[in-house]
Amino acid sequence: TRARVMVLQESPRAQKAREMRAESPKERMEAVPGEGNDAVGVPGGERHWYVAIVGNNSERLCGERLEARVADRPPEARAYEVYVPTQEETRVLPSGRRKRVERVVFRAMVFIRCTERTRRREIVYLPYIKRFMVDITGGTSGGPRPVAVIPDIQMARLRRMLDGSEEPVLIDTRPLPLGARVRINGGKLNGLEGHVLETADGVYFVIRVDLLGCAKMRVARDLLDLID
Repeated sequence: TRARVMVLQESPRAQKAREMRAESPKERMEAVPGEGNDAVGVPGGERHWYVAIVGNNSERLCGERLEARVADRPPEARAYEVYVPTQEETRVLPSGRRKRVERVVFRAMVFIRCTERTRRREIVYLPYIKRFMVDITGGTSGGPRPVAVIPDIQMARLRRMLDGSEEPVLIDTRPLPLGARVRINGGKLNGLEGHVLETADGVYFVIRVDLLGCAKMRVARDLLDLID
């Protein structure tokens, strides 16, 4: 009697998962678009804020997926910290009803604070991370560009500004003619330092964010003290 052999066809999804398990971390890193040989990592074991580029309108979902990977660890044992800058604002619907919504401040970006080792070994190969932002002002002419790093102090100021501001915080990528250094002297943002920007339509408090531009919000002039 001839034995009958049943052949099970592997689904594309299962095949992809098997191939990913078979790849080494090095191979997975080299397969990521935009990372490969045109970006240079940051040396050392210190944690830095990196900017991961993700799909438009997927910022919060990607942030949640990243956080879910380390959710079972105590906060002090987690290999990285994730931040998706958002701000609550009121929108008027076509019906005329007002609704509070959460607006993503930086489109297609997720901020991740980790070491360079963690970035390369745990994050860079994830399918929902397109690439990491590079510093186009760094590196040698014609050579690889370094991965962009946002200073901790700038991130801390940005987070406080978004958490405490009652005015919309806008991102301006243009080179702005910033005025004197100032400090807010009252309210939820008391003590926050930045620059003043005076325009025809009002006075703004501004925080620089390297490579990304400036975060600005309207402010009353009497809430600003000059910093000597």
